[in-house]
Amino acid sequence: MRIYFCRQGLAYIRNVLQKELPDDEVLDCAPEQVAEVAQQADVLIPTVSPIGPSAFTSPTLKLVQQYGAGLDSVDIPAATQAGVYVANVPSAGTGNAESVAELSLFFMLALARHYPRAQESIAQKKLGTPMGSTLKGRTAAIIGYGGIGREVARRLAGFEMDNILAVSKRGPKGTPEENAIRVDFHGRLDDLHEVLGQADFVIVAPPLNDETRGLIGAAEFASMKPGAFIINVARGPVLDYDAFLAALKDGQIAGAGLDVFWQEPFDPTDPIFSYNVIATPHFGGATDLSLGGIGKRVAENVNRVRHGQAPLNCANNRKRDVP
Repeated sequence: MRIYFCRQGLAYIRNVLQKELPDDEVLDCAPEQVAEVAQQADVLIPTVSPIGPSAFTSPTLKLVQQYGAGLDSVDIPAATQAGVYVANVPSAGTGNAESVAELSLFFMLALARHYPRAQESIAQKKLGTPMGSTLKGRTAAIIGYGGIGREVARRLAGFEMDNILAVSKRGPKGTPEENAIRVDFHGRLDDLHEVLGQADFVIVAPPLNDETRGLIGAAEFASMKPGAFIINVARGPVLDYDAFLAALKDGQIAGAGLDVFWQEPFDPTDPIFSYNVIATPHFGGATDLSLGGIGKRVAENVNRVRHGQAPLNCANNRKRDVP
């Protein structure tokens, strides 16, 4: 199989996958080369690059396999029409959800303790300032209670937070795994505004789709408690950009932690960075545990397709057989 990562500079995960698939070619290309290399590829791994209709004119392409969960950059209807499988790797069970959950806690702690201002105090040789706040006794709201959301809740319980709230599309499932994690309230999207009004920290972690695009907009920011922080580890467009910027300008929110953005790479001179925004370069899942675990799942799907089987966690139905 000839497998292309659709972004360059990912040597670590290329090597991980090459070790899992020693007899295959694991290559990479620039995003603007995707349509061209697709013509000779068996598998495309989009990462964050768009995979549009021109890629699906390929006579050889069998699978678009994400190295992680997000498929928002893939034209799934075009893939289906062309008979190409599209699959991802769910965040739970690979180390990815755990890694992103840990980053969510990093943002919460850094915002609560005013980490950027603390660095200024170091530079100015000041001690004992700024005064921060604790997670203990506060309320967190987790928006999107899938693999990442559950792992965030699991970790927050150890901080003795006053309330851990969750909102998801379907509400509680009542599974033993879910019941084993402390959540003081788990509601549906209809409960979103009520939950936002109680939270000191809002952690946004749903997948990006038509229902969640712009999920947190002007009305949602207006319903948040003044002085609350928002953390986005989902996808950038889950937050409405204009509403987010306005909430920062107006002081409706006290700050934000962002690992994901509206376009990636994101403009480092964007106006949002004039405010209390702590940002990381979409590396929530970039840990040894996560990337190794995902690599095994990706290799499993490549081997399934090689042997004429449908991949696991397939997002579409193909219309032709694998050659």
